[in-house]
Amino acid sequence: MASSNDANKLKKNTLMIDNALRYYGKIDEGGIVDFVDLLSGVLYKNLGPRKDIRKMCSFAIELLDNGMRYSIDNRVSFTWTIERDRLTFELENQASESDALRLQNHARELHGMDDAGRRQAFQDQINSDQLGARGGAGLGLLQILRKGALSIDIQIHRQADQTFVCVSRIQTPLQKTDKP
Repeated sequence: MASSNDANKLKKNTLMIDNALRYYGKIDEGGIVDFVDLLSGVLYKNLGPRKDIRKMCSFAIELLDNGMRYSIDNRVSFTWTIERDRLTFELENQASESDALRLQNHARELHGMDDAGRRQAFQDQINSDQLGARGGAGLGLLQILRKGALSIDIQIHRQADQTFVCVSRIQTPLQKTDKP
């Protein structure tokens, strides 16, 4: 028979998930709007009125937009998890080698920058008149870091068919804030 001390240890080591959602399938602009509406409502219901709900939703929009834009099969796996003091978004999609490597290299560059470097890179991109082949300017992940995400983790995995699976994970704090 387990003691109450053992139960307390187990409870302490168990991940405390307050809310989670996982979607796998095709995504389009309308689906992104639906996800963000749902996420906004869930955040409001779980966290109460906050000034930063729009910012958190913008992180989801960026991931979903990237997934829709660069997925070679038009499918994504999108997950959000609210646990204790953080919100985690994870997006997984199949991508071409060039898109996967560009994403990974961009994330590496961003991690190597301090705040001043990120501000300068953002300004440089805003002033640039070049867009990527699919319309992106490279501002999304940069903006997420500038807005206060705790981390952006990008992993890519080569598949047997020479495609890549990209896994993008963003974590942001859920600190107590003043009501709006």
